[in-house]
Amino acid sequence: MKKTKPCYLTELDVARLEKHASSPGADAKLQDMLDDVLERAVIVDSREIPANIVTMNSQATLIDEASGEHMTWTVVYPPNADFAQGRLNVFSPAGLALLGARRGDRIRFTPPSGTQKVLKLEKILYQPEAADDFSL
Repeated sequence: MKKTKPCYLTELDVARLEKHASSPGADAKLQDMLDDVLERAVIVDSREIPANIVTMNSQATLIDEASGEHMTWTVVYPPNADFAQGRLNVFSPAGLALLGARRGDRIRFTPPSGTQKVLKLEKILYQPEAADDFSL
């Protein structure tokens, strides 16, 4: 069994993720993906989440240490996803790897291309909870 780092999720994010995963017409895989995340999740009150953790609607800069490429992504719910605009669907491999990660972590995921990517979470530009915005 591989040791996975715990990821920190807020109660509100978990409730909303559950709603998206179980909504009519949602892909059954979403619930499986969410269950995998919840198995390693530490769920905390929104007001107690550290500011260096990626939550829903957080914007973060990542670096591909292999290529030196920087990218900025915002983790969003499926209806708001727009990869070209940097809005990453939380239910994508990268989105789920990023959610709950801590600044400085290396996240590993396998995109549709099939080659595992490792990105370093360089900085969190915006986190709703740190900005006292609990409505997002």
